[in-house]
Amino acid sequence: MAFYKVMRMKKPSGNTLHEPLIKMLLASILFGCSICISAQKIMGTQGMMNIPTADMYPAKTFVGGVDYIATGLTNYDFPVYNYFIDFTPFSFVELTFRSTLIKMKNEMPSDSYCEQDRSFTVRIRPISEKAGTWRPSVLIGSNDFFSYMGHSYFSTVYGVMTKHFQVSDICSVGATVGYSRKIAKGVVYDGAFGGVEISPDCLKGLRVMVEYDTKGTNFGLELNVLRHLNLLIYTREFDKFCGGLSYQYTIKY
Repeated sequence: MAFYKVMRMKKPSGNTLHEPLIKMLLASILFGCSICISAQKIMGTQGMMNIPTADMYPAKTFVGGVDYIATGLTNYDFPVYNYFIDFTPFSFVELTFRSTLIKMKNEMPSDSYCEQDRSFTVRIRPISEKAGTWRPSVLIGSNDFFSYMGHSYFSTVYGVMTKHFQVSDICSVGATVGYSRKIAKGVVYDGAFGGVEISPDCLKGLRVMVEYDTKGTNFGLELNVLRHLNLLIYTREFDKFCGGLSYQYTIKY
């Protein structure tokens, strides 16, 4: 795990009206779906909320984003923030860099996020899903496998399978199962995990998700806006709420 000091973070100087607008939009999503709801979306990779899937972005796709992760979803006793850059150079390879903002209470005031934990992910999909058959996508991935011989909060390796089914003209259902093995103490997940996502045909760009991430059950919504912008909000057992915002772009050539 690599740490380095950064300057005290300042609030952005942009128009503060954007904050209530975003809150109103998220509240409208929740109300409209009549349910309450960190990529694996919180890791910056393709996935649900706190688990990876065997899905991948289209080849030559860049994704950049930020996330808020509540206390209780990591081993830190405070909320953390991260930002990430994800690139899928080929349909079977995905690379992610992320930096997690954390507090160092022994050196700075307790409310200061003055350190960053950098980490990397490599994902390879040797088998892709075949439509019209029972063959799922199969993927293997690693977070910080070579980072200081495994001394990283995110260090883990995992295997995962994902299969999608179309239910008449109502919705698409995706099912994911997998197993992760920690390399270092205190990783995000360790053991068997799984989840289900539903994408209604009448609401393009919306995903409703439920997952078990080896430590708890998460419920969430993701909404794609204007093709490139993704909004994510989810909860750990309706107690801890998290959210994220990302921008996705596929190079056309």
